This record gives sequence, structure tokens and C-alpha cells, in this order.
Amino acid sequence: MNETDKSNNLTDLEALLQVHFQDRKLLQRAVTHHSCCPETAVHDSYDTLEFLGDAIISAHVVEYIYRTHPHATEGEMTALKSEVVSRRVLASIGQSLNLFPFICVDIANLRTFNERSRDSLCADVLEAIVGAIHIDQGTDSARDFVIRTIFPMIELVNQHADDANPKGRLQKVILQRTATLPRYRVLEQSGRHNDRIFRVGVYERDLLLGIGQASSIKEAGRLAALEALQSLQKKEKRSSNDDTTA
Repeated sequence: MNETDKSNNLTDLEALLQVHFQDRKLLQRAVTHHSCCPETAVHDSYDTLEFLGDAIISAHVVEYIYRTHPHATEGEMTALKSEVVSRRVLASIGQSLNLFPFICVDIANLRTFNERSRDSLCADVLEAIVGAIHIDQGTDSARDFVIRTIFPMIELVNQHADDANPKGRLQKVILQRTATLPRYRVLEQSGRHNDRIFRVGVYERDLLLGIGQASSIKEAGRLAALEALQSLQKKEKRSSNDDTTA
């Protein structure tokens, strides 16, 4: 790629990122894999910018989680932060930004990359870009970029975790409401052997909150907890609307 092509490429990337660099060499470095510059990798590849960007992203994500999830425990905050800054999530963000076509990799190395390697590359470059923005534009610009590109994933990841573990979420809700634990009870069992079906109810004290039906008690309990959460959310929304119109 000649210098004109490189310049045009960086212009397109700046438009994609919605960031205009004062020092475009930093942006070029942020998308350059060390295979392109083995002798000068420390100064010309994204490795050290990635290191910086990783720390910046983590700091902003941790602060956001702390401010928006005041009732979460340290363990819950740690789990959410770890998932948000994971290779998988950052790679998906890098792919959604279409970063891969802008990454400079030695062609011989590129031929050895599988899908997982390409995903990891997108995650690395996303972190390096954050580091480059921080150096070139300052803390506020880097934070704005993180807010725009990464923060939307926090609630998506959190919602996915809640959907995957509704029993844990329901337990927290009921503990806050009544300082008791939800109770699960098998209400009905039908069928035989592999065709067996269970109906499980979940209770807050003696109040039935939800019912789930599945081929295992565990899954039926999970579905019951999910129904209970949905029911409680609807009641809370109705109560909030009543207070507003009163």
C-alpha cells in the first residue's frame, strides 16, 4: 500500500470512528500488527497502545458499573466487568465497527489466522484505538469514544446474564422486598421416562409468583423464576404509573 492509499485508508477509518486525529501516525500504529514491523514493533505496532487502551476501557467500565448498579455486590460487579471487557465482547464491537479491513497484517501471518484469531485481532485493535485516542485527544475524548462504542454493551451483557440466571436475580429481588428466600415447589408431574413433564411454582412466602413447565425440574424452576420476575416488573410499572397519575 502506497502513502496515498494509506492516507485515504486512515481518512475512511477516522470517519468510521467519528474521531479526527491530530497525529495520524498514532492511528496508523493502532491498526498495525507486529508482523508488519518485527524489527520496530515496540514503536510501530499496536501492542503498547493496546496495553494502554485495555486499562482505560476497564477503568471507565468499572466506574459506569459502580454508578449504575449501586446494589450490586463486588463479586457481581467483577463478573459483569469481566464479561464486558472480554475478548468475545470487544471482538464483537470491533466487528460491528468493521475494523478488520483497516488492520495491517503481514500477508503470510494473515493466511494462518482462523476465525478466532481474527476476532482477537479486532479486540486488540479496538483497545489500541482507545489508547491512541487518549494520547492524541486526551482523557475526555477517549471516554466519549468508550461511552459511544462500549457502554451500550454493558446493559446487553447484564440482561443476558439475568436471563441466563433468573433464579439468582429473583432471589436478590425477594431478599430486598421481604428479607426471605424464594421457595420452589413441584406442583405437578406427568408423563413417563423421557416424556416426563414437570410444573414448578415459585413462592414469596405463601404467594405464588410464577409457574414454569419443562422436562426437568431445574429448567421448570428457571422458567418459573423468569415468569415471577416479569410479573413483579409489571406490578412495579403499574404502581409507578398510578403514582404518576395520582
